[in-house]
Amino acid sequence: MKIGIIVFSKTNNTFSVADRLRVALVEKGLDAEIQRIVPENDDPGVKSPIVFANKPDVSPYDVVIFASPVWAFSLAGVMKEYLEQVASLEGKRVFSFVTKQLASKFTGGIKANRQINSAVALKGGTVEKSFIVSWKNKKREAEIASLIAEIIKAI
Repeated sequence: MKIGIIVFSKTNNTFSVADRLRVALVEKGLDAEIQRIVPENDDPGVKSPIVFANKPDVSPYDVVIFASPVWAFSLAGVMKEYLEQVASLEGKRVFSFVTKQLASKFTGGIKANRQINSAVALKGGTVEKSFIVSWKNKKREAEIASLIAEIIKAI
């Protein structure tokens, strides 16, 4: 089973969580790798269409994990655009997580995961589990540990 962690991360907060997940998956003997989504311009104000310097291909993976920050109480525009352009997700197991700065429930994490779920459904897939990591939450480390444990258990 090949696992692809597809990440957009501007500040590397999201990437750091993805890398911890990758390490944990590899330690369990699973074939996991990170692929970064890299736009030519990652300014939050950039509008569609976004041009990608690196747009990962999901076709080699049996399991796909999408990871993105929350920007302006919504899924980062770069990830939205990538998901619109991604190939079919039919027959793939899909998970997702988002990272955000504020700990409050009402700062976009739930909305961002819903946006990922909708985009994945349009590509013929279903997100099995979604997670939110709040960077300023005192329980951030527990959120990350739970995310990792639950994905490993599900896989």
